[in-house]
Amino acid sequence: MGEKVVFSKKVLGEMSQKQLLNRAIDQSVTYVESSGTSGIRGYGWYSDFELKEMSNHIINKGVQLSENDTIMIRFPYTLSLPAHLIEASAKKSKSIIIPVSSRTEMAPYFKLLSLMKELEVTVFAANPREIELLFEALSVQQLTPSEYLPNLRAFVTAGEVLSHKRKNYIELEWGIEVFNLYGATEVGNFGYTCEFGNMHMDEENFFIEKVQQGEFSLLSTGLNKNVYITNKKNHTSKIRNYEIEDIIEVLSEKCSCGDYNKLIRARGRISDVIKLSNKEIDMFEIQEAIYSLNDVPFFWEVHVENENVEIRMEYNIDKIINKSELERELKDKLELLSAKVHIFKEGELVDRGKIFKYPISRKPTYIYNTREKKIKSKLEYGKQKLQNKNYHRAKLCFKDIIKEYEFSEAYTWLAATIGSEAESKSLMEKITLYPSLKKYTELAVKKNPYDPFAHYLLAMLLYKTPGEIGGNRKKALSHFRMCKYLGYKEDISVYFEELI
Repeated sequence: MGEKVVFSKKVLGEMSQKQLLNRAIDQSVTYVESSGTSGIRGYGWYSDFELKEMSNHIINKGVQLSENDTIMIRFPYTLSLPAHLIEASAKKSKSIIIPVSSRTEMAPYFKLLSLMKELEVTVFAANPREIELLFEALSVQQLTPSEYLPNLRAFVTAGEVLSHKRKNYIELEWGIEVFNLYGATEVGNFGYTCEFGNMHMDEENFFIEKVQQGEFSLLSTGLNKNVYITNKKNHTSKIRNYEIEDIIEVLSEKCSCGDYNKLIRARGRISDVIKLSNKEIDMFEIQEAIYSLNDVPFFWEVHVENENVEIRMEYNIDKIINKSELERELKDKLELLSAKVHIFKEGELVDRGKIFKYPISRKPTYIYNTREKKIKSKLEYGKQKLQNKNYHRAKLCFKDIIKEYEFSEAYTWLAATIGSEAESKSLMEKITLYPSLKKYTELAVKKNPYDPFAHYLLAMLLYKTPGEIGGNRKKALSHFRMCKYLGYKEDISVYFEELI
């Protein structure tokens, strides 16, 4: 890849955030981050000026925010880029802003609807699933969007794949337009929807390239993987040539809106691709199939194990669903040799009461593919070997998970295995194992800072190790307290009594 320095989530995970900050002293700076299922954080830095620059496409294209708008922002405000980007856009366009962060108990869906009516909201910004849940909260009260929220004119979405069929489904339900944004926490927003509903790639402010046969080149028409992005206007962050781990489709046609930036489709994470012997299916294709069904489910998941594809769907109580017809439809739409559908009644797959009273605290997961199942299977195998005191096999298993998947939980179980092995050894053997135990126990806490078991392991290590070789009772107490605050289930009061 020549002389270019490249960044990825893994590279960022090995660096401190401040290493990548290049702050101009006259600018206020916002820090944002996101965590994937791997537990590896991605993060970015943006000055106020840079956020406002990225907001131009939101104001001038697509939704075209203005001083006449009242925008409700439902993205999570805690560390998330979309919330702060949309807010910067609203401030620049002098709109009225109503911040109602998602993933918090302070603003459940029924309250949102009341606020939207009272405050005459014109634009609602959230990820697509939030909008679907909001519609359910409206429907269950037998309310219609146009009558209950007559001022609402548009949605702005981001944070999830939004296929054409899904976009059309939401627009049909609500009777208003959806304008989608596409970006990454680490580099910013590089895709925007124009007034004709098409997504453009922001080629003026971003270098967007792919790596093919070890060389950087421009994206080509069709599907592009190994995509690297640089925000030309962001001088606050040192991140350049960032690998986004997504599939981007570049279209050959031009848009009738007059914007010459390329038309693109965000097709989803590479890690979400379902790989079968005869084909691959990405998130975009899955959504196109699901949202073009005669009866679209309230909630759905795709589970994949080897060549077996199972689609789980939950429907509202008033729906009568023909399972055989669904299987036939999905098999044809996804061009599968076979497709198994599992129908759930209302409340069987997801707890409606919990969702609507206590909004979900993380992004929804739609695809459980072979990768996730392999990780889970290997973890269970390793735990079984640990339980049977086969420490050698357990260690090999957890190290293999770390090497292949960089899965954070495996560090905790590797540390637990080494700790249990040390307990069964002689003093000299314990001393030999200590460096490895110390290394992985500290890594377990670093990789899983909110895992009570990881803190318990480090607390026990610091508690049992003599002070001359690294033990520290004061630090042990601190980690025992973290265990308690994070909800550790076992009784650890005896250690408090001894250490306080």
